[in-house]
Amino acid sequence: MKPYCLFLALFFIGGTALAQPSLNVELLGQYNPEDGRASGSWGYAAPDGTEYAILGGQTGTYIIEIGPENELTQRGFIPGPPSNWREVTVVKGHAYVVTEGSALEHPGMQIIDLSPLPANPPVLSGVFNSYFVRAHIIQKDLFSEARDWVYVCGTTLTQGVHIIDVSNPDSPSQIGLYEPGYYIHDCHVRDTLLFAAAFYEGTIDVVSIADPANPELLYRLDDPSGNTHSVATTADMQYLFLANEQDGLIARIFDISDLNNPEPVATYTANLASLVHNPYIRGDFAYITHNTEGLRVVDLADPEVPVETGFYDTFDGPSGGFNGLWSACPYLPSGKIIGGNREDGLYLWSYNGARAGRYYGVVKDSLTEEPIANAVITLAGVPGQALLTGFNGEFSGGGLPGEITLSINKSGYLGKEAQISLMEGSSQEFEVLLTPVPSTVFKQDSPSELRIYPNPAADGQLYIDCPPGVFDRLVLYAADGQLLRSWAEAAIQQGALRLNGLPPGIYWVSAWGRKGGQPIVKSIVVSAP
Repeated sequence: MKPYCLFLALFFIGGTALAQPSLNVELLGQYNPEDGRASGSWGYAAPDGTEYAILGGQTGTYIIEIGPENELTQRGFIPGPPSNWREVTVVKGHAYVVTEGSALEHPGMQIIDLSPLPANPPVLSGVFNSYFVRAHIIQKDLFSEARDWVYVCGTTLTQGVHIIDVSNPDSPSQIGLYEPGYYIHDCHVRDTLLFAAAFYEGTIDVVSIADPANPELLYRLDDPSGNTHSVATTADMQYLFLANEQDGLIARIFDISDLNNPEPVATYTANLASLVHNPYIRGDFAYITHNTEGLRVVDLADPEVPVETGFYDTFDGPSGGFNGLWSACPYLPSGKIIGGNREDGLYLWSYNGARAGRYYGVVKDSLTEEPIANAVITLAGVPGQALLTGFNGEFSGGGLPGEITLSINKSGYLGKEAQISLMEGSSQEFEVLLTPVPSTVFKQDSPSELRIYPNPAADGQLYIDCPPGVFDRLVLYAADGQLLRSWAEAAIQQGALRLNGLPPGIYWVSAWGRKGGQPIVKSIVVSAP
């Protein structure tokens, strides 16, 4: 595992300007049903290959066909209890819809039969309300179709997660219930594991549903910041992406390869003024709804170094608050992305697949070659963004293809710059050696301890003379801190050291005593002949 590098602010985005309305994401179409406030969305691919967007509106659910030229045509509308929040998922030929609306016309989970499309509009084929009448969200296993189950979270009666078998859409049955006694806001399912976001408890409950009738809590991943909203896992189930529903909180990525010991490895935000709402992962990319910052695409080829590679801003107002993009579904077979924007309905996008390049560096002391912790790494031309090296001196980052300049600084050392050429999908490793700044307050020493003569030297030839048994290391620097030469104790003990051919300039000699402590530092002046 790579070191967890602390991000002081936003991560690097390859030098792109955040004021841009879009990057690598193309708007293919937009449809506004003018039904108040849009929310959840999902995709459906019919047996004939036609793709549809299912959009939650304020008064019901819209079924919208995506045409050959990306034209968007409404093919159906299923009314439901009025609500600002309506969530949907699709299992085979049926859409399942829940809401927190309080009207009683269609309580519980609506079941929409999509099979009449395209010749006829979809129909409401049933309502499942045996165990709840209102719920916050509905999910399914995004990585497996082995079970036709849906998972309904945050219900009014239990606050838990209802596991419902919908293999027979005409007669759904509840086969399990995770009811911890507190509110579960959202969930994510991978085969027999349920990741439940306990919003007010500040935990992710990891639950075994191998026996859905008897869910077993395996462990709780603590989320001290609270407002624990939603999670997603990478395809290999090695990493978990956690989002909190509060402005100013960053999303975090955990290594969950050991389920009993999750470790934080990275963070992400496009703007601290706006919350990260919902993450969905497909392949190497996370498609993130970021409220007022719109759709964000993050390259997770290395989840420990997330790099934003695309975005599309859907809200032109100020950052922060509950405006902008609610949801984004990237799972249509065509790769098109659909999203529900609160203010103006459905968006349809394509992402051009741009990939990030990454760099992995280590910062060391040029004299001791020991790693330097808490060195500050900044990206030239991108103010307000920085990285700190970890305890082992390592740091990492990335960006879109192009030339970047990193500035590496640490108190007590001369700063350096590193030039990097990022290429798509590339990975570069390098080492940065920082030279200690020669002290301006030198140890008081007598001429007998360390002599340099002649000094100034007019011809670039001089001698460094050390008394025996006093020093065990000498180092010669140029004025800019470049290490020119060093001598170990064996060479020092052989007598005066002769230097030849030094060009005109100022140099520094540091001498370390055998008993430790601060070095003696002397300047050398080489004048022109």
